[in-house]
Amino acid sequence: MSVQSAQTSAPSPRGTQIIVVLLVIIALLLAVIAGLILTRPQGGASAGAAQPPASSVPPATASAAAPSESPTPTAPVTAAPSETDPQLLSILHGEVTRDPADPRARGEADAPVVMVLYSDFACPYCTQFAQEVEPALADLVADGTLRIEWRDLAQISATSPLAAQAGIAAGNQGRFWEFHDAVYAAANPNEHPEYTEDSLVAFAEQAGVADLDRFRSDMLAQSTVETVTSATQHAYSIGVTGTPFIIINDAYIAGYVPAEFVRATILDQAAQAG
Repeated sequence: MSVQSAQTSAPSPRGTQIIVVLLVIIALLLAVIAGLILTRPQGGASAGAAQPPASSVPPATASAAAPSESPTPTAPVTAAPSETDPQLLSILHGEVTRDPADPRARGEADAPVVMVLYSDFACPYCTQFAQEVEPALADLVADGTLRIEWRDLAQISATSPLAAQAGIAAGNQGRFWEFHDAVYAAANPNEHPEYTEDSLVAFAEQAGVADLDRFRSDMLAQSTVETVTSATQHAYSIGVTGTPFIIINDAYIAGYVPAEFVRATILDQAAQAG
């Protein structure tokens, strides 16, 4: 064997080092792959989905739950205010007559407060006013603080004018308020009562009207019909279109209100009148 052939068949030290390095690299790669397999999440879910949310309260809910300031409550109105417009005051004051001979007024003619009441015998709220509010004002009439003056605004039903005419006829014999009390006492505040000549004569008898024939005659007289029609047209001309409508010195109340409100308004106006 020649020296040259012997050198070719023997392994080179450099080649051996390269092989060792490759084996080490392969081993490291296998270790990395094995580690990835062992640490992979089960079930295919992402790692992010397995994390709990940072907060269990949605932002909107958290905002709604936060305390907030409520608006400052407005003090309730307990009496009708005094008007200051000169034109309006002229209208309100112009409705007051203070006629001592008025048969449909009660209370002293020189009382510091005059309440002008527009009403209708067929009006449910007028019935409620007569049954609940007027009795609560009786002491103010008795002690001279209040005078009440009645005005017809007969429009609710077809027989409202006839009932208003009956009121005038009762007043002609000095029994208007007794007639007023009898009619409203029999009325249902949830209904619109209808009236006939005979039913109104019956109320007049209950009210103590002495001459029922005269009562019927006065009720049906053309002059009485015209008085009621004129009163309604006058109310419309000053802007009064509903009942009850109440003027109390420099104040007014449109519609039904509880007795406490009306009484407070009267006392307030009495204080202002001195």
